[in-house]
Amino acid sequence: MKRMFWATGLVATLCLALAAPVTAADPVRPFGGHDRAVDTFTQPTTCPAGALWRYTGTGTGLFLHLGTASVSVTHCTFVDFASGTGTFGPGTIVLTGANGDELHLVHMGTFSLVAAPDGLTSVFDMTWVVAGGTGRFAGATGAGTTHGSSLLSTGTTEASYEGEIAY
Repeated sequence: MKRMFWATGLVATLCLALAAPVTAADPVRPFGGHDRAVDTFTQPTTCPAGALWRYTGTGTGLFLHLGTASVSVTHCTFVDFASGTGTFGPGTIVLTGANGDELHLVHMGTFSLVAAPDGLTSVFDMTWVVAGGTGRFAGATGAGTTHGSSLLSTGTTEASYEGEIAY
């Protein structure tokens, strides 16, 4: 009888251990980081009417859950020269970790052109949602905000990200 109780307990423990990862929800974790990108502005041939240019930024950053990562940003940009403001997006951001896992974000935002000591600067705010990725980020979800600035004379952008992610 004792042998039967022991076997039943072992089977129940194994079933619970194997079932736990399947039923456990992905935990929501803080996400954040910062990047620096080199800016490229091209004709808006693939953008909706009214876009002034297609922006592409490539660079590197340091992010929670990724470590050092390459960054690729693209979106269409709309400018109101009378007010010195504009909007961009929707666009994509791909963050690629050293192991090749990618985190995909979809973003949009607003900016203001500001005269600064170093030259004309675009100060921007954007919102983003996580749209999955590859590797451990396949099926990832989340959302957040980014604040940054682009120094137009040097063609560089720096940005800080803050939000949450579940994967």
